[in-house]
Amino acid sequence: MNDLNSIPALSENELETLGVLLEEEAERQDSFDFFAIHGLITALLTGPVPFDMDTVWECAFDDKLGFSADEKKTVDTLMKKLAREIQAWLDSGEDFPVPAELTLVDDEEDEPPLESWAIGFMTGVMLNEEEWYAREEEEVAQLLFSTMYASGLFADEEEMADIDDDVDLSNQVCGAIPASVIDMYLFFHSQE
Repeated sequence: MNDLNSIPALSENELETLGVLLEEEAERQDSFDFFAIHGLITALLTGPVPFDMDTVWECAFDDKLGFSADEKKTVDTLMKKLAREIQAWLDSGEDFPVPAELTLVDDEEDEPPLESWAIGFMTGVMLNEEEWYAREEEEVAQLLFSTMYASGLFADEEEMADIDDDVDLSNQVCGAIPASVIDMYLFFHSQE
């Protein structure tokens, strides 16, 4: 177990800088916002395939970046620092601190931050779907269920629609995400 105070966290200024740069890029073109990037990095670190920052860039951004050279360098540096922070949390064994309210009920947002985070996470899963499900398909599906639900990508499935009809149940399913992320990480990495 790590001392949680020693986890290398981004400062408020760094978080704000990264959030603003990603938001501006997302408005310029259809790229990932901060929450989706965080989810994507979390999935790539959680899963069975070795982490690679190039994958984050390829997956989250359009080929024609709107960042200046300095902005791109700043985003890259801050995303690498964010990846180290996420890795430290995964290694801690504590419930994973998803950077969003664990609810899909958000009157102010078209896409609640949790949904964006879960879309990013599921994108990371789908990139390496074969490897994710190679060992225990049913167990992995159970561990992924709450994140799959929160992503909205599977909303057409009857089981998901039933949860949507019950706000308390929806919040309960979303509330299971922090523990399930750690369970997934241990599932893939505890034999190492």
